[in-house]
Amino acid sequence: MALASINGLDNAMGSQKSAIAPGNEVGNLRSEFLQMMVAQINNQDPLNPLDGTQYVTQLAQFSMVEGIEQMKLQGQQQATLLDTLQVLGSTSLMGKKVTVPVQSISLSDAESLSGTLPVPAGTEQLTLEVYDQQGQRVHQQEWTSPTGDQTFALAELPAGEYEFRVTATRDGESLSLSPYMERTVEKVSLPAGGGDIMLGLAGVGQMSLFQVTEFGQS
Repeated sequence: MALASINGLDNAMGSQKSAIAPGNEVGNLRSEFLQMMVAQINNQDPLNPLDGTQYVTQLAQFSMVEGIEQMKLQGQQQATLLDTLQVLGSTSLMGKKVTVPVQSISLSDAESLSGTLPVPAGTEQLTLEVYDQQGQRVHQQEWTSPTGDQTFALAELPAGEYEFRVTATRDGESLSLSPYMERTVEKVSLPAGGGDIMLGLAGVGQMSLFQVTEFGQS
């Protein structure tokens, strides 16, 4: 191969490299490959030049790697787009009610609470207890041999913090459960480091979108 042709390829490669935008991994990979190929051509033994089939093999291998990198980049772009669409879609939940598992709640105003208790198969005794912030029990309710989910409704509770304790007894063993209650979505956010979309729920605080079991009306 003539020296002029090699220099021309090198110059073309330099122009291509300068046109590659920062952060373009596929473009950087192509530039590095061309640099390696030019280095091979410039440093080959004139008396024993490289077989042309080796270049074809290298080009084929490069094309395969480039294709994988492009697929990886497209996958990352699609994941980013999906996250954005999820956040935008979640903003429509503002002001609406969602059903979530609740173990404690903070009421800024007096409120009558209601919800649903999941009942494991074979439950012999189901107990719901509600405690205020002083540790005093303000409500207790029991079900014997319940079947299917059970609903509950509490008399109006004054403003304050409350804890729910739900126990299901089965075959002599006690299982701790969480009641499911409707709460209003006050805020939607996405952690800066990535992760689940978080909902700010009235009286409950931050909770992952994926913990919602039911979406209701505003």
